[in-house]
Amino acid sequence: MFAALLLDPRLAFLILCSLLIAAAVPIAFAWARVLPEEPPPFRFHRSSKGGTFDDASSREEQNPQRDPLAIALLLCVTFSYALQLPGLPQGLRLDTVPTIVPDDTLGWIEFALVWFFLAIPGFAAAYAILRPNFLRIPLFTAGVLVLLLWLLSAPLRAALAAVS
Repeated sequence: MFAALLLDPRLAFLILCSLLIAAAVPIAFAWARVLPEEPPPFRFHRSSKGGTFDDASSREEQNPQRDPLAIALLLCVTFSYALQLPGLPQGLRLDTVPTIVPDDTLGWIEFALVWFFLAIPGFAAAYAILRPNFLRIPLFTAGVLVLLLWLLSAPLRAALAAVS
């Protein structure tokens, strides 16, 4: 790993932290768009004399057009992001891109999962560009940043480990 030799550990730490935070922000905004808003407790009618009010739960819900594939992609991008968080158990070995093709069945399952979680942010970004939906901008930015996080986390962690 040449990044361990060329990159200052403080700079690697700064880049890794900024990538983690930058990827978390659009994911949080996207989940805020997916979850329904809480209706106000009362609705006031200004047209009547006394200013009567109704219970807001009786009004019709305005359900925006939701795309179930975009929500599923957001869920997968969220899991892909969560696998890159520091401090996860290293026994899973789903935190870096594999360099060799395994021989056993368990290794193939792990290999397929890593490549699935690596490819899904790119697919989500492409889907957000090609298909207009209510998660277009946050899904695109989250997909690109999580993909960058997957590709850059191994060299940045190697530069952090080269401190001693």
